[in-house]
Amino acid sequence: MLNYQLQARKRTPQNPYLFQKIMSASPEELIAYIYDYGVTACAQKDPIKARTAVNNLIQALNFDYKEIADTFLDVYRYLGHLINQKRFDEAKNILSDLRNTWAKAFNLP
Repeated sequence: MLNYQLQARKRTPQNPYLFQKIMSASPEELIAYIYDYGVTACAQKDPIKARTAVNNLIQALNFDYKEIADTFLDVYRYLGHLINQKRFDEAKNILSDLRNTWAKAFNLP
């Protein structure tokens, strides 16, 4: 019985509001959330979280539009380089600019 309770706890979200927000988000909103996560990670100088954000952005690229995806891939690789060099302020500024442009393009808050 205890094992079942522990498994159930692992599946239960820590913040139900955040869980619902993510589950009901559009794909465009999810990308904005990843940008937000990356900006926050850079502000906190957390390389693991910042790299996770960049890796998720890379995984979200749609290579059906190869030229655009390749351009973003280059930007994301550069962000990874900045994070590896612990240049968090520069990475944060780029992520913030990308997030703002993304939000503007899709009429997001």
